[in-house]
Amino acid sequence: MYQTLSERVPVSALIRTPYIRVLTYPKVSLPAARSRVSQLEKLGVRRLIFEGKSKIGSLGILGIGTVSVVVRSEVGEEVLALKIRRMDANRPGMKEEFELTRLANRIGIGARAVSHTKDLLLLEYIDYIELHAWFKSLKGPNRRAMAREILHRILNQCRKLDIMGLDHGQLSNLRKHIVVVNGFPYIIDFESASLNRTPKNVTTAAQYILIGGKMSALARRLVGVKKLEVVLAALREYKEMKSDVSYSHLLEELRLNSD
Repeated sequence: MYQTLSERVPVSALIRTPYIRVLTYPKVSLPAARSRVSQLEKLGVRRLIFEGKSKIGSLGILGIGTVSVVVRSEVGEEVLALKIRRMDANRPGMKEEFELTRLANRIGIGARAVSHTKDLLLLEYIDYIELHAWFKSLKGPNRRAMAREILHRILNQCRKLDIMGLDHGQLSNLRKHIVVVNGFPYIIDFESASLNRTPKNVTTAAQYILIGGKMSALARRLVGVKKLEVVLAALREYKEMKSDVSYSHLLEELRLNSD
């Protein structure tokens, strides 16, 4: 797939065109750009690295979401992912996402949250493959074992979030929210997460992966799901009880507790 060339731009140049279009997306604002340059300096960001498959104008970036745009950045000798709050975002700042990401980090989940300001959030940069592409890449005699292992790890992470009471909020369409790095799944992007609603991480992730998502037919075949109605019944039981017993029963029906 076509990918833009890499361009490294010092923070001081970001108030100029075309870079200001990324810094204050989707509406150019010089006062906001100046404020955000000051915030970047406060975070110790030296440069932004414009590269990636998404584009704003001619500039490559890592992604465009409903709350923020994501760009690679240089902080000291480290490359981090920088989330820049959109000018039309439905929230006043990045503090809540930072705090909820840190909460997930405490139980070993998600890209590491580093620091934040009102309009910016720095995160660990991870070079990932999307889950569907990872399933499609599986080959050879160990592909079923690998598929079961990653599903087990995903569900275990979702179970930890359920126990914590933190609902991710976007796992019903998890294409860009559960990714794979060196065979290990990461749940990322906690911008819609909440502690104030009933957590549904296990059920929504399992439903997308095995039942209604783009990858479900492939995932069922690789994992070896024979009777979908049995899995649906186990998911309904877990949804009602959310207990260790009901979660273990779900894993048993998916044969994830066996070799």
